[in-house]
Amino acid sequence: MQRKNFGLILTDREHTRIYRFLARAFLYVSVIFVGLPIAFCHVMTRTHRSSISSQPPDGYETVELTSEELLLRAWLSKGELDRAAVVIVHGLGDTLESYRMHAKPLIVRGHTVMLLDLRGHGASQGTYTTLGGRESEDVRSAMRYLREAGLANNGLVLWGHSMGAVAVLLAAADQTDVRAVIAEAPYDSYRNTVAHHAQLLYGLPSWMPIIQLSIKAAELRAGFDADAIDTVAVAPHIDAPILGIVDGDDLRMPESVVRRITERHSGPSQIWVAEGVKHVGAIMHPQWEETVLGFLDEQGI
Repeated sequence: MQRKNFGLILTDREHTRIYRFLARAFLYVSVIFVGLPIAFCHVMTRTHRSSISSQPPDGYETVELTSEELLLRAWLSKGELDRAAVVIVHGLGDTLESYRMHAKPLIVRGHTVMLLDLRGHGASQGTYTTLGGRESEDVRSAMRYLREAGLANNGLVLWGHSMGAVAVLLAAADQTDVRAVIAEAPYDSYRNTVAHHAQLLYGLPSWMPIIQLSIKAAELRAGFDADAIDTVAVAPHIDAPILGIVDGDDLRMPESVVRRITERHSGPSQIWVAEGVKHVGAIMHPQWEETVLGFLDEQGI
């Protein structure tokens, strides 16, 4: 039997072959331009839960913060009122428990220190993560708590790691009482870091439409604006000195990325490369404490 399609007379066998070809093409296009972006979107926005401590260690108390109607967990160690208060923020997939060693030298120095679980992490509420974008509001909630409690009368130091570094840089913009920002392994912009990780982890070139489609799907799923997550753009709006920490063996946020941020900052800034350590591993470097406390000393904090 013959059929007429698109002005052509085809046999049943030819018609079946064309139908199968078009069906496969539609399937492949759907997978590439719909299925893969949805899958990548899930990876980009999913939360990470891990085991947490039911009680804070000696010297800390648990406090509850509210950020965009989400309840967040924080641990607070009160220090001397003439010292700046410090907010320490973890990275993706981590919790505040991992940063007790970071806090220790600051507590010994007399600072009030708050360790914070970002949304979707630890014991904090939250369904999605935005890699530092909406999490900046979590940092600002911590800052607000310290101010209202009278613990930040001598200013604030914000200290973040990876995603947390992005959150503190965004949170520091236009805040006159932030006296210093320490950012270990921050990325430059959401779009750049997604493209970089797509290349690094999956071998996808940056020009592939799947990357921008995945970002759009993540924006819709988690309710954020990817273009607003740009630490290079926000750097000129940070009045406080910045210490950018580069983890020497970090392929995810290399020195060139961290330098883009500090070079756009109009105020005092430093870069420290912790040679031989992996992503957010600077604390393992023998000069870590000397570098961090030396930076604070130089700023009169």
